Amino acid sequence: MPRDKQPPPKKKRPAAFYWWTLANVLALCLAVLSWLVCLHLFQHPEIPRNFAILKKLGRVTPPLPLKQLEAPPGDSADPRAFYRRYAGLSAEDLALFNAALMRNYLSNFREQNLIQYTEGNYRVEQVRPLGPDDIFHPGFAVRAQAMIAPDEFTAPAPWPVVIEYLFPTDDPAAASLIAPNDLLQVSKFPNCAAVVHVAKLEGEDTPVICLTVAPIAFGDFKVGKTQKFTTAAPVELNPGGPLPVFQASPEGQ
Repeated sequence: MPRDKQPPPKKKRPAAFYWWTLANVLALCLAVLSWLVCLHLFQHPEIPRNFAILKKLGRVTPPLPLKQLEAPPGDSADPRAFYRRYAGLSAEDLALFNAALMRNYLSNFREQNLIQYTEGNYRVEQVRPLGPDDIFHPGFAVRAQAMIAPDEFTAPAPWPVVIEYLFPTDDPAAASLIAPNDLLQVSKFPNCAAVVHVAKLEGEDTPVICLTVAPIAFGDFKVGKTQKFTTAAPVELNPGGPLPVFQASPEGQ
């Protein structure tokens, strides 16, 4: 006798808890992803893309308009100390260090252990205005060569350290007050010029350390005995601006 043909069993649809579990797993993944993205944004404002997003969200704080007596405490060093400190660093170490310096600068120096004030005598080589593509504007930049006297009986001689001193100022005539061959005397107070970037340039015999410095407290800057101009906190910062501002094939950007 022919057997009765049994209809094929119907495929069972997934139970409701399956879809519920899948939805919750996806929601959890999205929550973790968004948390990681937000964490990356806020922990790394030195990345230009992150800074632009934070700026659109209104989470960027411009530099505080501190007076010179309100400057935060920090270490200070002369050209010799800076050279010993950075000449031996690799390009990778400099890149990590510069990211930390810029992050600290953008966050108004929350990490005081990273504050390094510049001191010493420097002979001016170049002066140029700062524009929209730089780290801030208006203002101007001065490139100067460190001058070191080995002892009190010897004339100062060039040392393999240069600084780029960034002056934020609304005074259009300020840049004309400093000219090549002028001597720039920098001290922890009242200049309050903190290192925001370190680069290692190729020298003829030895590498040259290039320090980009910017004031973190503002007021009058004296030029010579009679002239002066006023610095003011930048309104906006641009971490995507090229550093050093006087480009010269640096390492550790």
